[in-house]
Amino acid sequence: MNNAEDYDNFFYENQEIVLETPQKKFKGYITKIDKNLLNIVLYACFVDKKVVEFELNDCDPEKDIELIKKTADINITNYGFSKTYKYKIAAEKILRNTGGIFLQAKISGQPLEEREGREFVRVIAVIQFIYQKISIDEFLETKESYISRPSFTTSVYGIYGVASPRIYGTPGEKDEDTPINPKLENILIAINSKLDVILSILNPEASIFSDVKEKRVSISGSGIMWTEEIDKNDAAQNKEDLKLKRGDILKITMLFPSVPQFVVKALAQVVNVSEYPPDEGSNKAKISFACKFTAINESDRDEIIKFTFEQQRRQIAKQNIEHLS
Repeated sequence: MNNAEDYDNFFYENQEIVLETPQKKFKGYITKIDKNLLNIVLYACFVDKKVVEFELNDCDPEKDIELIKKTADINITNYGFSKTYKYKIAAEKILRNTGGIFLQAKISGQPLEEREGREFVRVIAVIQFIYQKISIDEFLETKESYISRPSFTTSVYGIYGVASPRIYGTPGEKDEDTPINPKLENILIAINSKLDVILSILNPEASIFSDVKEKRVSISGSGIMWTEEIDKNDAAQNKEDLKLKRGDILKITMLFPSVPQFVVKALAQVVNVSEYPPDEGSNKAKISFACKFTAINESDRDEIIKFTFEQQRRQIAKQNIEHLS
């Protein structure tokens, strides 16, 4: 990969990446693409498979800089919307900055490998979801809470915006810092999952999704894709939320129509925007947005994967019945 056009096809500003040496892995994002060079900020390292901010636990940026400088075998991984790509890089410049570690690097050759897994299994489904564009600073400030804490799969916690209960903790401890006993947490989730169905039937207007229309999406454990319609003759429809571009970061809350219903909250990044002209005789153009999940709890991802497999089973069963009839 030697020219700027190739870089533009595979990389973009704010793109999340993982940098890996034989000894250690780091989390970062691309701040700028300068011809055939990637400007990267590393803001955390992996400790026991967990993402840890620099200067905490085993992360020491100064030592990490020396480690990267002395390592010839460096890769970056881009977790995409439908595949994962890994590239070998050559570091041109590396130094400490306020955001963590600044690295300027050049890609060496074509992708080393493409990986597909169950998180890429995708289905077409109808769900309710709301999203909001956020800044890179807000992403860096909030990503840890999305990764470390599962979304509660109940109306009481998620759909109705009620705060999660305090199970135990020390006096003066904030709710968000209070540990939750795993066994009690599972009991609460089971109880409130049943309440979810009852409450959504009895009081649907109280849900945060009460004014949100169902939307047809393509969903997997790796990301979500949907299409918006715009009336070219209606200037009022040229909304700010339809001006998304590749690299934008979104805060997404999704309600899945299973029994019981469950909510997943995640941070996602726009990886592709495609606009289609109106059909003949129509003024409505279509814009398709593809987003990958960049900060999501793994148990939430598992819930989505279970949902996709269940939807696949139902679709296959329906096709078999239609074929037999």
